[in-house]
Amino acid sequence: MADINLVDVSLRDGNQSIWGATGVTTRMAKGVAPALDKVGYKALELLSSTLMATAVRYHAEDPWERLRAVRDLTPNTTLGFLTTGKRFIAFHRTPDAVFELAFSLLARNGVKRLWVIDPMHDMDGAKRTAEMAKRVGFEEVIGGICYTTSPVHTDAYFAAKAAELEACDAIDSLYLKDPAGLLTPDRVKSLVPQLQGALTHKEFAEIHSHSTTGLSPLTVLDAADLGIHTIHCALPPLANGSSHPEAQRLVANLRARGHNVDVNVDAMAEASAYLVRQAKIKNLPVGSPNEYDEAYYRHTIPGGVQSTTRRQLAEIRQEHLFDAVIEESVRVREDLGWPIVMTPFAQYIVTQATLNVMTGERYKQLSDEVIDLLRGDFGALPGTVNPELMDKAMSTARGKKPINDGGDVTIKELRRRFGATISDEELLLRAVMPAEQVDGMYAAKASSPVATLTRLLEASGSGSGARSVSVSDGTTSFSINRSAAGHQKVSA
Repeated sequence: MADINLVDVSLRDGNQSIWGATGVTTRMAKGVAPALDKVGYKALELLSSTLMATAVRYHAEDPWERLRAVRDLTPNTTLGFLTTGKRFIAFHRTPDAVFELAFSLLARNGVKRLWVIDPMHDMDGAKRTAEMAKRVGFEEVIGGICYTTSPVHTDAYFAAKAAELEACDAIDSLYLKDPAGLLTPDRVKSLVPQLQGALTHKEFAEIHSHSTTGLSPLTVLDAADLGIHTIHCALPPLANGSSHPEAQRLVANLRARGHNVDVNVDAMAEASAYLVRQAKIKNLPVGSPNEYDEAYYRHTIPGGVQSTTRRQLAEIRQEHLFDAVIEESVRVREDLGWPIVMTPFAQYIVTQATLNVMTGERYKQLSDEVIDLLRGDFGALPGTVNPELMDKAMSTARGKKPINDGGDVTIKELRRRFGATISDEELLLRAVMPAEQVDGMYAAKASSPVATLTRLLEASGSGSGARSVSVSDGTTSFSINRSAAGHQKVSA
């Protein structure tokens, strides 16, 4: 059979799928990184722009510090980053200058591999993104086909899109991304040969399939039999559920089918045990296998979006409308021309469905995001749009505005707005995130024990008249004393 490689997605996609993108902290990433480095993964998917945002927003942590720390702790493993469509952190379209700054910083700080996905399958846009990534220093760029189900998304449709990517020299290979976990073993057996047949000099090498319907542990095995030699997986407690196949079980199943998987399963167990302990300490959920749900294939709304919608309806005492909103989302998606139901489009669809249900009249109120989608901000929609909806959207003040691709945004202009002397890393965060969140993160950094100790060490230097400095948190004390001769004595 074949040699199979594994990509670990625990810290990025597992975190997003099981822990709502907020469970992993920098301390946790540092704690598990040495064990992950011993496994023998082809790559470690560490971050997406969403994870960078949640590090700042929920933990007041610098995502660049997390990246550098994991880079230093995983010298034997390639770090990877996922970029989707035309947005970086924000839900609206991101200017090219900001994207190029982000990619430059990722490459500078240790990311060598980039997965490029355009959910609308705007392959010209995906190719430009890939070219930008190679230009700023990424060593490997993987172009993606983003799987979904609809009357439009046929095997022939996906094969044609794959052929478009093959023409891009900046793309090293291709992969099949199934963000909603909709792939079945039968569909993968018809789709993968067509995708491979559409290529003449590039390889369809990877598969990324969520376990939402419980089928991906079987689907990826069939993909391996068909020649896909790199599979994305996760470690407990961040496997299964709406995440990915469990790595240890996947290895055992691949080997049982006759494939060779050269990984250290003891290191997998070590990394998994650390994450399980963290989940228990922090009272975080543990992923478990999902039962098959046929209804999911009708609406395809990701579990995270469903839970968020239910919570938001409950907050306004309208939770009884949930089933009607989910049903209406099916009609909204069709009216919009069958966009794929993933971030940010899943949120656009459900928000508009909620407005339709709550107002009692379909499209009485249009969300700005749906107008932007219909206007073409994210590229051409894959199917036919409801003409009445299109006319209504384009007759609004927002719809009449030309598409703004951000071409007028420059780094020079951003520096004028946010500061000429701040670091490039801070500049990027300020360009795409609310100021108060970035301010809060940097304030937390300035008051951290490490920052305090650094200031103490500086204060006790030879240029200072201070003879002693100390810090205490009530249980632990740390002191530095300098003698008259200039010698320092440290005590704790």
